[in-house]
Amino acid sequence: MPSSPKTVGSVASPSLLDHPFSDVESDIVEFRLDGLLNQLPNVKNVLVKLKNSPVQTLITARCASEGGQSQLDSKQRSQLIMGLAPMANFVDIELANLADMQEAATYIQEMGCLLIASHHNFKKTPSTDQLQDIITRAIDSGAEIAKLAVYHESVADVFRCAELIQNNTNISISLMGMGPLAPSSRLLYAQLGSVLNYGYLGDQATAPGQWHASLLNQAIQNSPQF
Repeated sequence: MPSSPKTVGSVASPSLLDHPFSDVESDIVEFRLDGLLNQLPNVKNVLVKLKNSPVQTLITARCASEGGQSQLDSKQRSQLIMGLAPMANFVDIELANLADMQEAATYIQEMGCLLIASHHNFKKTPSTDQLQDIITRAIDSGAEIAKLAVYHESVADVFRCAELIQNNTNISISLMGMGPLAPSSRLLYAQLGSVLNYGYLGDQATAPGQWHASLLNQAIQNSPQF
């Protein structure tokens, strides 16, 4: 489990698979399998190369309803994840789909991976009660990390999420805002203890308002933790 806030650099473009990730400016590299379906042998090769390096790896096969780039069903996504989990350090499965993908969730934890139960809302920031319910369900699922990516419309949304991090100690939380307030909120949440803080690698963001991973990494390293 990360003992301090870590930067995750997200890979969604096949053109990035030739990058020497050993010198990447992020602590963890995320491979978005839903956008790399034609490159799975190359993804496996990269994961094998990084297995014993200081750079950790994260895999996910995002469903279309939460921002995924493919229409794969839960069974297909489970098979993808289970095929690569032995080479990864973290696996992200949407909280809403964990029941359908329980076989994969159990398997990846048996392989020594940390399970991230994720929730994505590209339209708004849920209420305090709804956010807390998501955290509670993530705890009940047996995941090690609860990840919430939500769209911020106001400073009140940011305050609500900041309090969420500070008031929950029963599970590690990865929290990020999307939209115009995303850049400032993402750094704030890292300062407050968000364990995984996502940026993008290459030239294209994978979520609205996302930092480049190298810039986010520098900002986190140069910012005080509360």
